Amino acid sequence: MSDRVPDRWHLAGLCSVLGLLIGTGHAATAPLVTDVLPSGVPLPSPAPGFVLPPEDTGTELLGDAGGARSWLARKGIRFNLQDVEEIWGLTSGAQHPGPTYDGMTAATLLLETRRAFGWHDGLLNISAIQVRGRSLAGERLGSLNPVSGYDAGRTTRLFELWYGQGFFGNRLDIRVGTIDLDTEFLVSQNASLFLNASFGWPLSTSSNLYSGGPSWPFSAVGTRIKWSPAYPLVLMLAITDDNPTKGPFYSNISPTRIDPSGTTFSTSGGTLFMGEAQLWVDAAQSLSGKDAPALPGTWKIGGLYDTGRFPDPRYDSHGGLLGSPDSTGKPLYHSGTWLGYVVLDQALWRTVSEPVKAINAFVRATLASGTRNRFTTEVEAGLTFQGFVPSRPNDVIGIGWGTGFYSHRAKENARDVIRLSDSTGRLLVPEHHIELTWQLPVRDYITLQPDFQYFWNLGGQEPEKGAVSASRGAVLGLNMTTTF
Repeated sequence: MSDRVPDRWHLAGLCSVLGLLIGTGHAATAPLVTDVLPSGVPLPSPAPGFVLPPEDTGTELLGDAGGARSWLARKGIRFNLQDVEEIWGLTSGAQHPGPTYDGMTAATLLLETRRAFGWHDGLLNISAIQVRGRSLAGERLGSLNPVSGYDAGRTTRLFELWYGQGFFGNRLDIRVGTIDLDTEFLVSQNASLFLNASFGWPLSTSSNLYSGGPSWPFSAVGTRIKWSPAYPLVLMLAITDDNPTKGPFYSNISPTRIDPSGTTFSTSGGTLFMGEAQLWVDAAQSLSGKDAPALPGTWKIGGLYDTGRFPDPRYDSHGGLLGSPDSTGKPLYHSGTWLGYVVLDQALWRTVSEPVKAINAFVRATLASGTRNRFTTEVEAGLTFQGFVPSRPNDVIGIGWGTGFYSHRAKENARDVIRLSDSTGRLLVPEHHIELTWQLPVRDYITLQPDFQYFWNLGGQEPEKGAVSASRGAVLGLNMTTTF
């Protein structure tokens, strides 16, 4: 059977569902929040009280499942199942125009220890994922940033396995186990609306760390501490293994194939330290006057340090140039690397009366070591608009932009290659992308999200002479997320 057949099946199915749901759609609440989904659903605010919210079976397709969910809840057990189907099409430019399908199914089991056996403020989390489909970025577009967080390589794997314990009325929360960091650290709540993978775990970490670091679809052995010393401040610290798959930094094998089951539980690499401070603010008086409605925001500053060994972008193991024909071909390795970042999520304007309309903004910037990393600086920014679609108060429209900048040594290496080895080589330049997206909650448990993305300087390389159109690409997509 051809690999293209599933793409046609899923395209037809998604179009049928789109017609059915839009035809009978109504305003609905957002789908159930989960720590599993990397993009396309709202993330929870960093609330000082780390209490699991009550389950709303009305936001799940199976509802109470014949009373099974209520019975399990009395035992302290909660089971969630979510499915994502995406169809993408490269409409112009780039390498090979055409359609691509990807999808994901995630199952999460939570055990509240208070209800289960009387132990207060404890939570056991086990989750597994199945990711499927083809890579539009790798096979058709040729971009550095995947158009979707679900473009992660085919895999069926354990995702997270951790136990969390609250102390002092849950003002202190500690998790121990295998942990995914990108749902809590370095993330923007407003940016989570967008589907491009860079708006989740950015290029500067996914490219600069081993296997992309402990982020979707990987987790790493370690601990996470979250503390609210005083409102409105939240402090977080994570200490994990830095290499979730135990693979080499450079490999021709996909990380999901190096550790296909998610059960490597590596502790043999370096140690990753990650810290973040989050501050809640109300910018109403500054932006709109004394009596204006609240304009909440979350401002974050953080960083990471990895004790592992990282390759130099320009020099080889003997101190020569990697771009030289006489090079050993093996990079010089340095001990340790670092990255710092800021994230600003801020409401700019909103109404008080129903239906609520709101405009929100986000900005995220990273800065990393130039001697150990290929990418040193990255910026993402965007705006989201809620309640502006007539008769659909819960729809959200967003426009976002992002780019990543190469380190000086990486750019000099490209020049070395052109000068010493390959005169047809191309210089390194920042890849840019913009995204326009529209999230439509057509049922309490189903969200549709049509999406448009445009890229230029694809692959982070200078366009070839006479082939500028190949360095650009326009992509259309549709995401359907269902909570069962």
